[in-house]
Amino acid sequence: MINISKPFFTLLCCGIIASCGKPPVGPPTVQPNLLMVTFDTLRADHLGAYGSEAGLTPNFDALAAQSVMFENAYAVSSTTGPSHLTMFSGLYPNEHGVLKNAVEVSDDVVTISEHLRDNGYNTAAFVSSYVLTAQFGLSQGFDEFDEDFNLKRRRSGSYTIEAASDWIAGQPNDKPWCVWVHLMDPHKPYVQPTEYLEPYITPDLIGNDLDKASYNGAVAYTDSVLPGLMAAISAQEASAGTLMAITADHGELFGEHGHFGHGRDLFEDAVRAPLLLKHLSLEPQRIDTTVGLVDFAPTILELLKMPPMQDISGISLALMIPDSTQRVSRPVFMQRRIFDEQGVKELFDETGVNVAGPQWAVIADGYKLTVAPEANEESLFNLAVDPGENNDLTVSDKDTLLKMRKVLSEILDSQTLRVRSTDLSPEVLQNLEQLGYAK
Repeated sequence: MINISKPFFTLLCCGIIASCGKPPVGPPTVQPNLLMVTFDTLRADHLGAYGSEAGLTPNFDALAAQSVMFENAYAVSSTTGPSHLTMFSGLYPNEHGVLKNAVEVSDDVVTISEHLRDNGYNTAAFVSSYVLTAQFGLSQGFDEFDEDFNLKRRRSGSYTIEAASDWIAGQPNDKPWCVWVHLMDPHKPYVQPTEYLEPYITPDLIGNDLDKASYNGAVAYTDSVLPGLMAAISAQEASAGTLMAITADHGELFGEHGHFGHGRDLFEDAVRAPLLLKHLSLEPQRIDTTVGLVDFAPTILELLKMPPMQDISGISLALMIPDSTQRVSRPVFMQRRIFDEQGVKELFDETGVNVAGPQWAVIADGYKLTVAPEANEESLFNLAVDPGENNDLTVSDKDTLLKMRKVLSEILDSQTLRVRSTDLSPEVLQNLEQLGYAK
């Protein structure tokens, strides 16, 4: 007797039921569809596939078991706007110019959605956060951009999934499509349905403990909406299949290292992200190579057998997928968002954290260096033996420190602003000029 796990059975049944609806029409396209799912503020370590034993994400875990799963993927930033644009453009923040939220994307930046639309794809996006709305430019390349929120400045996952599923159901199967679904639920304030809140909290919880418990419920809720999206894909499926690329823009801190939230730092729990790639042509496997989400778009394009994007910093990781021994190994770079002078003062007065100037991090050969020059802060960790970043090696391992400084310096020297300076706000342009990137 075959033992079918409950989450897998749920996903399977949803697909079977949905497939009884209106069949696809027209001669099927030979080009795969693309589904990109980005979770906002989703810590990798809260997912069962990434080691959590809390049982919050059975549906994600079932997908992971059927996917190519990158165990050590990193967002470029712990802030939504810069992180998403890097994923979709293959450019670092210093190159695309979006150094914080609510900065409009320059028309000079080419995104994966524009690239696919220009190569024959129907494109649509369904976002759940104000900071990703069309006014800030991530709508570039999408034929349809849906930001019909059911809550103030955001949308619940079930509403986003329903809108995306309706669009997918209406697509003919004689032309490939690309859909981006953004899910906001793990981000504060936690507004998930009661049944995904009450089981995780008790009357005695307050402050950070209440936030941690509420976050668990929010993660469980966002996982619960996935079967609806899988059902829509199963019902509409073209013979070439749908490539699914699933990740997160950043994580969240709940007091680790004395920090809370995200956006102010580059600690592991703030930047480590899940990354799944699923298609009928891909053999499920786990890849432990450290990779950056700057490689998200070029990897997708190679798997779709589409022309590559030009003049970007991201590279394709596809070489590793048929043979994980073929490692695409290079340093992984990250940078913190910028803060204006008032923001620096307010955060320091409130939290004691100094966010003046840039903060950069690089991971290479198992070590992670984080540098904030204006705050006169520097740390070095051996992630292989110290994944919690508790034992700073800047004093005890000077040889590695010098080596990592050189790696970071070479990455920064290679980055050049790729957009017209006139497309950037005076504040962002001034920061880039001071950092030496507006060149």
